[in-house]
Amino acid sequence: MVGSPRRLAILSEETVQRGAASEEDNPYWELEEPPPHPDPARGCIRRGLCCKSSPGWFAPGEVERAAALVGLSPDAFVRAYVVIDQVEIEGQRVEAFVPVKVGRDGLPLHQPGTRVDRLYRMLRSPCIFYDGQGCRIYPARPIECRRYVCTQAPEDNLSHEEIGRMWLSGTVPSE
Repeated sequence: MVGSPRRLAILSEETVQRGAASEEDNPYWELEEPPPHPDPARGCIRRGLCCKSSPGWFAPGEVERAAALVGLSPDAFVRAYVVIDQVEIEGQRVEAFVPVKVGRDGLPLHQPGTRVDRLYRMLRSPCIFYDGQGCRIYPARPIECRRYVCTQAPEDNLSHEEIGRMWLSGTVPSE
């Protein structure tokens, strides 16, 4: 977006010397703040701001529903589109399925079907199911996506710890 307020996120000395073709081509520039939410009461309106930064976590039983939506077995779905992340709850490591993040080239940033590390968790990249227009698995999107409202305070949205407790107890969401 030409003319949008921008701030410099990270810019190495090498990048400064090399220069960039334009602000639009420079991966180190980002929007200062997102456009306003047109109707906070509606929750998700599919504008993709959260989808562009980090995928939501699946709860137990949700990978099966998403796999069925795209016509794959759960195993094939995980091996094509999902990584395994973790959260610690009361000293116990709890794992959960999460859609893989993709790079600017559209390729996964980590091998699907494998466990990720803390560095991967910190990367801000789009969800593999976000196609620029919306979520390709919207009817079967992860619980974190279904319950996330971008205008709420972070503590009012579902946390990874809460999703981890679902995995720990085997609780399948009823929604």
